[in-house]
Amino acid sequence: MVNRKKGAEKIDRPPTKTTPTGVSPVFSRTARFRRETTRQLLDHFFLWGYREIILPSFEYLDAISPGLPPALLTKLYLMQDRGSGQVLVLRPDATAQIARLTTQSFRDRQLPLRFCYSTSVFRDENHQASIDRELHQTGLELIGDPSVVSDGEILDLCLSGAEIFPLRDSLLLLSHAGLQEAFLREISEDSDRSKEIRAAFHSRNPDRLRALLPSQGKTFLRKMADALAGGVFGVEEFRSILAKLRPDGPPRLQEEMEGFIELLAAASASPHASSVRVDFALPPSSPYYTGMFFQLFAPDSSTHLASGGRYDRLGQAFGHDLPAVGFAYHITHIEETLRKREAPGETPTLVLACHAPGNPSPVQSFARTLRRAGRAVMTAPDPSSDSGLPLSAKGILADHEDIAAVVLYDSGNDLWTLTGRSKDHRTARSIEEIAGFLLSGDFA
Repeated sequence: MVNRKKGAEKIDRPPTKTTPTGVSPVFSRTARFRRETTRQLLDHFFLWGYREIILPSFEYLDAISPGLPPALLTKLYLMQDRGSGQVLVLRPDATAQIARLTTQSFRDRQLPLRFCYSTSVFRDENHQASIDRELHQTGLELIGDPSVVSDGEILDLCLSGAEIFPLRDSLLLLSHAGLQEAFLREISEDSDRSKEIRAAFHSRNPDRLRALLPSQGKTFLRKMADALAGGVFGVEEFRSILAKLRPDGPPRLQEEMEGFIELLAAASASPHASSVRVDFALPPSSPYYTGMFFQLFAPDSSTHLASGGRYDRLGQAFGHDLPAVGFAYHITHIEETLRKREAPGETPTLVLACHAPGNPSPVQSFARTLRRAGRAVMTAPDPSSDSGLPLSAKGILADHEDIAAVVLYDSGNDLWTLTGRSKDHRTARSIEEIAGFLLSGDFA
């Protein structure tokens, strides 16, 4: 209870909330879904040589902040370490944390390094009720390999892992931070004008972008804007356009185009190529990307469900330059999307068996039999005798989404009754017969 004083009067009031805004417990089927899919994802990553890392919940602020995007620095949860007096930060970003650990602890190891993880990140989103402040992520990082082969591996892993959820009809939008930056800087190096140019480019407003192009000279930029700005292309289509543009481009654009063309060739050969589109104007989800980057979408999703890319310069923030590429599934957002779809694998399987007060033995024996056979059973006393109200199997099934079937004893007729979600109920003189119905596979 909370004591509040109003003058000399004490007022006892219960707390208005039990959970802070922006965070929530994960119950039941969603919790099981998260655990099972996370295990499958980590097993999938293991097949490619990735080893799991469990990240510390806290970091020293001065150790991790050099690798955090400026926009994230305003969203940190900070506290003082009682032992050292230094400022601690609750984990805001897994990629920066792994970059710090690898560049400072593994830089003398033989490369490349492959790590995978499943963890939560915490960000203060100004207490907006609609914003999650705790986000669960499962992802991986490949450190020490600058090649296009590693980029292609990351794309394949993201798309193949999406089938585990399953994210039907998922679409990966791919772009290239280095090519974007070279194109925009060729238009103008002026910082004030550059903001307007970038806004027009990332908002996919080709008309506005053309109006901002230099009126004289730099005809290649106009040609490139006409061909690419504002469009979404298939992998081979975009590769063909770049190949035709490249010979006439300025040197820094030619270099970035060449790298992206090589990546698109690898993506085109992937078994998941049909799920990839190129969106040249896609805004990067983080400023530390230096090469290819991407976002994964699915029908019914209000935001991207995975994101990643190449971040070759992030290690510099921690004193050692290592090429790196990785991605993360945003598990919290994926769960929200799949709830809208009633995704496969969410069918309840739990059996509730209620025993009469004072006589639990038959139900406990029944439960042991089913559990040995791999069926989940929960036992509980029948509250009817205490409440005076008859216990309703249909009412239990309506109130508890995890329960697939209910077993009740009718003392008046000396019958056991089994009621499922999609079947008519069965009755029997013994609970052993009910167990037979369930184990035969003829009942839910």
